[in-house]
Amino acid sequence: MTETLTPDPHTARQVIREASLWYSQLCSGEVSMEEKLAWQHWLEQGWEQQWAWSRVEHLQQQLSVAPGQMTRHVLQVSAEDMHARRRALLKGLGITAVACPLAYQGWRTPPWQAVLADYSTSIGERREWQLADGTRLILNSDSAVNIVFDQHLRMVQLVKGEIYIDTGHGAGAQKRPFIVKTAQASLRALGTQFMVRQFAASTWLGVMQHAVEVSPANGGPFYTVSAGQHLTMSHHAIGSLLALTGNETSWQRGMLVVTDWRLEDLVAELNRYRRGYLRCDLQLAEQRISGAFPLEDTDVALEAIQTALPQVQIDYFTRYWVTLRPVS
Repeated sequence: MTETLTPDPHTARQVIREASLWYSQLCSGEVSMEEKLAWQHWLEQGWEQQWAWSRVEHLQQQLSVAPGQMTRHVLQVSAEDMHARRRALLKGLGITAVACPLAYQGWRTPPWQAVLADYSTSIGERREWQLADGTRLILNSDSAVNIVFDQHLRMVQLVKGEIYIDTGHGAGAQKRPFIVKTAQASLRALGTQFMVRQFAASTWLGVMQHAVEVSPANGGPFYTVSAGQHLTMSHHAIGSLLALTGNETSWQRGMLVVTDWRLEDLVAELNRYRRGYLRCDLQLAEQRISGAFPLEDTDVALEAIQTALPQVQIDYFTRYWVTLRPVS
């Protein structure tokens, strides 16, 4: 496994501070070309700047459901307090949490929960683990889970992202229910293969084999989702049962397979697998597209989009800032 470079604590604090200031400026909506070029020059100074930019970018994604001013405040405070080590990062973000309005109900996944999760993946990474009972667990890009196994219960808490589970049948497994908890729901596996994805305000469930029993997190009746079905649920309601397309697990093979998707939706999905900002101009949002797009190299996927839709032009301001817009 390749070791991840981390700056010393003093350098880390300095470059994180610089990165968060750049981020605040670039997101202000009042950015000149000179400022963009200055940001690019800063980013290309060294690997420390690129490390800091990825950390601020990752934190911003965790805060994407929080109000704009709250997000900016957290970034600025973390720039002062963040250290290179995970535990110190937890401390810095914990201080921020006290200062910020925790009553804001949309902010369901504080970033330190993902940082300190039992199992996690970075952006663009997919990993597989085998749990103590023989369960096969696969995490998609930028995902995190906590595991609680004891003599009475097997529980997986999905902190963020997307997981695939093939439940194990090891000794004593049948006597302990297998539960997946998300922000919106409780899911009980009935000896099965299934996928769960955590969105900002909803949970998606797709069942590949056998069945899963689901209920909203705030209580309510249970519903059974059988093999070949999927649904989306919020805190208070469960959506209609729909048929799976058969392409839902394609990410495990490093591909994104879509049929008649809106271009904006495809771009948003590809953005999960790459660092930086990948955006689609609103003029192109409703363009329809089908195909198979590689996730290991999203630049190749973007080239495939351009080939399929010649009216699309791809602008690379840097490798971290890419926009799809109409050909001029």
